[in-house]
Parts: sequence; C-alpha cells; structure tokens
Amino acid sequence: MVRAKAVAAKRTKKKPNVEELYFRSDSAYLCLLLNRRTRSIRVVDFRAGALPAKRLYIQSVATEEKVQKVITLVEKDEVSSWTRVGFVREGTIPGFYKRSDGHLCGCVIGDKTASIEVSDANAKLAERTLNAAKKAAKDIPEKIKGASVRHASEKDALAARDAAWRKGPAFGAFDMFGRDAQRIYYDASVRRSKTNYISAEFQDCFGHALVEILRLPTTENETLALIAALRTLGDDLQERGIVSAFAFAPHDHVEISTAFVAAGYRKTGLLAQGVLNPDDTRSDAILWTRKLASATGEEYE
Repeated sequence: MVRAKAVAAKRTKKKPNVEELYFRSDSAYLCLLLNRRTRSIRVVDFRAGALPAKRLYIQSVATEEKVQKVITLVEKDEVSSWTRVGFVREGTIPGFYKRSDGHLCGCVIGDKTASIEVSDANAKLAERTLNAAKKAAKDIPEKIKGASVRHASEKDALAARDAAWRKGPAFGAFDMFGRDAQRIYYDASVRRSKTNYISAEFQDCFGHALVEILRLPTTENETLALIAALRTLGDDLQERGIVSAFAFAPHDHVEISTAFVAAGYRKTGLLAQGVLNPDDTRSDAILWTRKLASATGEEYE
C-alpha cells in the first residue's frame, strides 16, 4: 500500500489543454493563453509596448511547452512595437474592437529572433486556392437543398471533438481563445453526409467572434453542409449584436475556402504555419473575416 502511494505521488499531474499564464513587471503586464492541444499561444497584452522582456518570457514558455506559433491582436499603433521584437504583421480583422480593426501579429518560434514568414510559393498557392474557391462559390445556391443545421449542445460538440482528436490532430479545437467569452455550437449535414460541428466563441464587450469547424470537408455534400452552417451561424451572431467574425483555415484547402467565400467571408491575412495538420505538421493559414454589422448596429454590406 505504501509503495503504491509512493508510485502514485511520482506520477506527474496532467496539464490542462488550455492555461492562462501571466507575466507582470514594472513595465509589462500580459497574459499568455497557452493551447497545448494546437501547440499555439495567443498573447493578450494589458500594457502597450512590446519590450524585449515580453519576448523573452514568450520565447521561454513556448520553448518549454513545444509551442510553434504565437499570435497577438493589437490596435494599429501597437503593430510596430511587436515587429521590433521579431513578430510579423500577418493580417487584419475588421471591427475586432467594434469601432476599430484588430491587427494580427504572429511569430513562428525558432532559434532566431526574427520569425519565419510565408514563402512566395505559399503566398501564390493561397491566391490560387482563393481564386478556385471564388469560382466554385458562384455555383452555390442561396438555399441548399437537404441541408440540416441545428443548435448542438456543448456536451455533444465536445464529445465529437474529443473523439476526433483521439485519432490525432483534427481541425477545430473548440478551446478558449479569449478571456471570459461565450460559445455556441451547431451540427450540420446534407442528406447522408457525415455530421460536422461548427462553433463560435464571442465576446459581447468587443463584438467579435472566432468561428471554428471540427472537421475539414472532403466531399461536395460536406462542403454544402458547412456553407449552410456558416450562413446560419452568421445570422445568429448578427442577431446577438456581434460586429465581426473571423476564422483560420489551411492556405491550400479549396473546399473549406469555398465554404467561407460562399458564406460571405473575405481573405484578410495569411499566417505562417498558422494551423496544425492531421499529420502533426503545420501549414500556413488564411485569415478569413466577415463584417456582420457596423459598430452602430447597422447591417454591413
């Protein structure tokens, strides 16, 4: 019995998939939203000015946790502070702060201070993907026959998420992206296509929503189901007063790009190694955004 207790005590406690880590000094105060599932970090900075001390702390946590991608979303006048410590301006989310845009700065963690940037070849591939998606989206009807889109419970959505991730990295993680946020879920299918799940995490105070999709579509019906779900989710978010929706997806995946284009999203950024692949590698990611309404509550065209 004593030996069994000793062995149990030696077992390391499993760390949570998402954890908030804080760094505070006389001149800096920030929170790292560490996602061990997707091996990424979002930096929430409470005090302007990206000092070298911030970068050193981020680098140390990322290295220890084997994180490969770090992002932060800031006001326009803060972008230069982050680029001075090795981050790259990778995109813009219109209306992220309701009355102003959010500028996304990212960093791929490596041996060098300067981040890896998207290659010319991958930037051109992203444009070809976008062009193919725009062409395919022209043939998508306003009403998709046979589509079933329903509110899903958190229990069912997370159970589907856990089942998908047990087989290896899936796509959507449905993990916390922002502090003190709410989530909604939908399931979607067309005819006999495999049911997919879609979720949005939103913050009323800022008026933005992160949209996540559990599985990348692989068939025409799965793509159509996703389009129907994105459109329904957009209507839901708009009714809740959300100003802006955004999402990240692989730069070379035509089907999911078609879904976003058909649902009214635009490409407003490209992130180096922005998403985790099923084979545990990383791909560059398109930043998809949709302006749902103006900050005054008027519908955005």
